[in-house]
Amino acid sequence: MARSIVLALGSLLLASCATFPRPGDAPPPDGPSAQAIFDRSLEAHGGDLRRHAGDINLSTDGRWYRLIQRIQPVVTDTGFRVKSEERYRPADGLYAVRHTGPDGTKHVVRTPDDLRVAYNGTTTQDEVTLAATAMTNDAFRMFHFGPSFFLGRTTALERLPDARERGRRYHRLLATLQPGFGRAARDQAVLWIDADNARLYRIHQTLEGFPSTRGAHVDTTFLAYTRAGPYLFPVQFLERVRGPLRIKAHEWHVTGLDLDRGWSAADVTDPAGFTGPAAAPAAPRLQGDD
Repeated sequence: MARSIVLALGSLLLASCATFPRPGDAPPPDGPSAQAIFDRSLEAHGGDLRRHAGDINLSTDGRWYRLIQRIQPVVTDTGFRVKSEERYRPADGLYAVRHTGPDGTKHVVRTPDDLRVAYNGTTTQDEVTLAATAMTNDAFRMFHFGPSFFLGRTTALERLPDARERGRRYHRLLATLQPGFGRAARDQAVLWIDADNARLYRIHQTLEGFPSTRGAHVDTTFLAYTRAGPYLFPVQFLERVRGPLRIKAHEWHVTGLDLDRGWSAADVTDPAGFTGPAAAPAAPRLQGDD
């Protein structure tokens, strides 16, 4: 049975092979530079989140598609990564996530210099788990906090030809990231930016930070937005694998969002759970109310 599944997936990989966009595939259009397009998008999203002096708090819920669970069980970690409570303090880069799923809790604490992961209150030192978590943790910080993620790690920004989808035109920017996602020294991402309102519509990225995802690329589309304070946040997401096969992987939505509770590092770093001002779920918000 297992051999049949492997053979079937191998055939699917060969039949569906796709390539990541590259400069030079077609001449870029005339008009604003890549940097000018990015700067306009950053402004449309409310500016550089790294300068926000307080904290940002999210609640999410979603579902993983069955095939991606079979192909990437460690990366998806679907026994734990279904719902989440996320706490982010941009000033010092502290990002804590409390995942929950049918097997219990996964507590992740990320700082610029450290990563800690605990399952059901017990810290793990498993290198495979840490590598996969570092990659997904970076990716989700990018999804939820938008253009600000690219500041400080983008070493090259190039304009690709525009694209059209469902009657709308999108500027496309190829960003080279060093470091990449998680433990990758380098990754690339294509930012689809709405030519009219400058909102980030899609990110198409490589995943070089984990052995079983090297050479693969995925995209995530932002289907709705809402505002909190001066910032624009995406609240509905669809993630698809685009190569070496094409499948839907994950869809999720933000169920709560609030700013500036004033929690401390001690309130979000205990594997037993969030405490103090960090403890309550993020305040419910309407989906796509902007």
